[in-house]
This record gives sequence, C-alpha cells and structure tokens, in this order.
Amino acid sequence: MSTKPVPAPSASVSSIFAGDVPFRLQFLDGLRAVAALWVLWGHCRLFAYGWDSHKSLWMKPLNVLLYLHLGVVVFLVLSGFCLGLPVARNKNHLTVSTKAFFKARAFRILPPYYAALVLILLVNFFVPISAWGRHPTGLTPTISWQILLTNFALIQDFFPLLNTINTPFWSIALEWHLYFLFPLLVWILRRSGGTAFLITGGLLAWGLTATSNNLPQPLADWQMTVLRPPYFLFVFVIGIVSAWFVHGENHQQRMQKKWRVLAPVGLFFLVLFVVLMQRYAIVDAQSVGPFFAREKIIDITFATLVAIFLIWMSSIAPDHTARRFLENKILTRTGSFSYSLYLVHIPIVAATHHAIESLHLPTNYQHLHFALLVVIGTGASVAFAWVFSRVFETGLWWRLLNRKPGAFQRDNPVLD
Repeated sequence: MSTKPVPAPSASVSSIFAGDVPFRLQFLDGLRAVAALWVLWGHCRLFAYGWDSHKSLWMKPLNVLLYLHLGVVVFLVLSGFCLGLPVARNKNHLTVSTKAFFKARAFRILPPYYAALVLILLVNFFVPISAWGRHPTGLTPTISWQILLTNFALIQDFFPLLNTINTPFWSIALEWHLYFLFPLLVWILRRSGGTAFLITGGLLAWGLTATSNNLPQPLADWQMTVLRPPYFLFVFVIGIVSAWFVHGENHQQRMQKKWRVLAPVGLFFLVLFVVLMQRYAIVDAQSVGPFFAREKIIDITFATLVAIFLIWMSSIAPDHTARRFLENKILTRTGSFSYSLYLVHIPIVAATHHAIESLHLPTNYQHLHFALLVVIGTGASVAFAWVFSRVFETGLWWRLLNRKPGAFQRDNPVLD
C-alpha cells in the first residue's frame, strides 16, 4: 500500500481549515454544531419525557429529538468528508505519511477522550451519579474492572454492554478504529475510483456485519461484536465519496452534471427515508425496539441524504441563505468545540436533571422540566465544553504536536 505523500494540486484541507488560504468550508463547523445540539437536546428530551412522542400540533416538532442518534450519523459522514477532502485534492493519496496521520488522529481524539473519562470517574467517586440516569445501565457506585478496562482501552465498540460510564463513548471507539482502516480505504479509492470504492466499502461493511453476527461461540458468550455497529463503516465511506465527488480528479465534469445523478438518487432516498420514518416512528417505549431493528437501512439512507447535502453545500455561493445560516458565528464557534461538547454533555445534563427532580415539580410540569433542562443544561454544557476544549482539544495538545516545522496541522475534523 503506497503511503508516499504526493504534492497536492491545491491547498490541502489542513491549510484550508487553518485559515491559511481564502477557501474555507465554514459550513462544516455549523453543521457539526447542529449535530451536537441535536444529540444534546435529544438527551434533554429523553430525561424530561422518556420515549413518549408528542401528539399536539405545537409540541410535535420536538419529536425529531427522539432520533438523536441520527446526529451521530451526521458526525460520521462529516468525518469521512473532512478526512477525504485533502485526499481527494491530492489525487487520492494521503497528504502525510501513515505514521504522521495516525499521530495526528491520536492527538486529536485521545487527550479529550481520556480527560473526559477520568473527570467523570473522579466526579462519580465523590458523588455517585448512578441514580441520575434515565435507566439502570449508567454509572454505579462500584465499577467493575471489565468496564474500566473496556473504557480505558477504547474498545466499547467491541464490548457494547460494558459502555456504561458515558454512553456517547461508543462512537468515539468506533471512530478511533475507523482511523486504522482509513489508509486502506484511501488505497482502494486510488486503485478503483469513486464508484467502485463505494461498492467495495459496502461489501466491506457487509462482511464486518456478517462476521459480527457469526462470531465463534466463546466470543459470542462474551457478547462481543465487531465495530458496533459494523455498517457505520459504510456511512464513513459515504462521507469520503462525497468529498471525492466534490474535489477528486475530474470533479469539474461531475459537478457540471451533478443533478443528473444526484437528483434521482436524492429523491429516491428521501422518499425511502420518509416512508421508513413514518412506518417505524417512535411513539412510546414499545416502538423503540422495532425502530432500531431497522436502524441499519434508516441510518444508511439518512447518511446518503447528508452526503448529497454536503455536495450541494459545497457547490453554492457563500452568500446563499443555507451557507449564511450554517456559517453564522454562533454555530461555527460552537462547532469548533463540538467534540468536547459531545464528550461532556451527558454528566452535566444528568446533574441538571437530578437538581430539577429535587424540586419535586408536579407531574404535569414536564414542559417546564424540559425547558429548564434545555436552558440550564445547554448553557452549562456549552460553557464547560468551551473551557474543556481550550485545554484538551484545541490548546495544549495541538501546541505540543505542532512545535516541529512541517508538523501535521489540525484539520478541523469531526467527531462524532
């Protein structure tokens, strides 16, 4: 597998996102913020209302928060897009060596993750928060060595039942392991082209899913999986393909006739998505199981729509209404520390929920409970995440990484 850097025909995403050239896809930060807030407010809704959907006309829009896991799908598509963009602009080669790529990914994802993990464990040691969650699978006063080992080894996507310290950590583990596959995916893209790469990515995801469903009995007894959920590899690939479509070789020809391909594809997946969401809508706790039994096709359908949206956003003028909305200062600044917000929001929202419950509000005051959660929980989460990110995400660690001339600069990746 060739990993030799090839001179880029134009500015790489590293310099683009560092602001070294005029071209900057700021809407990615805005979309990242929307996804993070979707997840945060979705958890607020679950704390306040559970899985029961709203029936009144005025409250129905809040039902979209029941599908907060789709925010994680957005994160993963964006991750594939952001990592694939410099590759596509560099003739389907990594812009740095494989070693430098892994070093950059490690500095990007691990310091904030371990800081959040240790901080949560310290808080739980002094103030156990097992009773603060929505269900009994949260933290416990005594945490088993298996749970600690799984979380410190970052293998929750292999042992999902042990992911009980902070539920969003499963996607961090998945993202981390997808990084190890990225150089292989780049090699496949270079050898096969975008269309064949998309098909190959689907086959790889299918193979991982089949493997996960047919593990040897000793591993199955441990309730082990493989990159849970394995099909998220295909979601990641979809993001890479969207970057190739916009900035890969011969992208001018593709972009000129993009709607001949994307319009029918987008219409098909939009109709499919609407039908699936109508048929398997979450209305109460009993309907959650049937919905998530179809999450594979729902997530892939939604990921395709997100990828098409990214291609469209990349093709419109900066003064377009959609670009101006996603590139407003509030969203872009929030998006710049969305990884930290994703990591730390659950304990903060849970603590806020616990404080509100101690007020013993009447049961018919759920709307007030939710409003307080959104206002206080969001404000506290955003404020803490900003400070947290200054130390562990964008400050100390990246200054250490970039001390050497020519070091791999931060490329503003997305986590998911």
